[in-house]
Amino acid sequence: MDQQLLNDIFDTSESERSLQRAVGPSEIGGCRRRVWHRLQDTPPINSTLGAAAFMGTAIHEKIERRLSDLNQDRYLIEVEVEFAGLMGHVDVYDTVDREVIDWKTITLKKKRWFPSEQQWMQVHLYGLLLAENGYPVHQVTLVGIPRDGNERDVIVRSEPWNRHIADEGLLWLRELHTRLSAPAPERPVAFCRDYCQFFDVLGLMGCPGKPS
Repeated sequence: MDQQLLNDIFDTSESERSLQRAVGPSEIGGCRRRVWHRLQDTPPINSTLGAAAFMGTAIHEKIERRLSDLNQDRYLIEVEVEFAGLMGHVDVYDTVDREVIDWKTITLKKKRWFPSEQQWMQVHLYGLLLAENGYPVHQVTLVGIPRDGNERDVIVRSEPWNRHIADEGLLWLRELHTRLSAPAPERPVAFCRDYCQFFDVLGLMGCPGKPS
């Protein structure tokens, strides 16, 4: 098996979410420079590693099929909702508990940092998108699934839905909409080189990354 075949298998550039033009909740609170380029319609410049995203998508799809088999009426899967220029695909909406559930694939090494503030903001934004589209929301939940662990290692964290947190995310996005120039690089070069489609070592069209 050659490297090109592996690259083709793990390529996520043509996935539905990667082709989504509107900024999504998962991007809010992350790298401002990356989202600014998204808003400017900067063309992808850099080829990125896709194995982690590929595995995450596969895990999502398997969970979604299992939930549909268990209770098709209770759980709404991959609900597409939009509000205030923000579009999201909610992993799961529990119509009984009125709960937003978002799956995250992580590693055992990073369990202690889960969930991050950005991940909390994301799931509260999903709650806002649902609420603005007529779905009552009481609780938000993040589920961290280690790719290198087992079910005993899964982390479940929940809290009441808080519109204030979601509004902070909308403000974060509005501020980027008004910027005329790119924010300073926020991620190190080593990360950007592997995972950002806008990495540009010369900084002519994209982002050169933050020097170490």
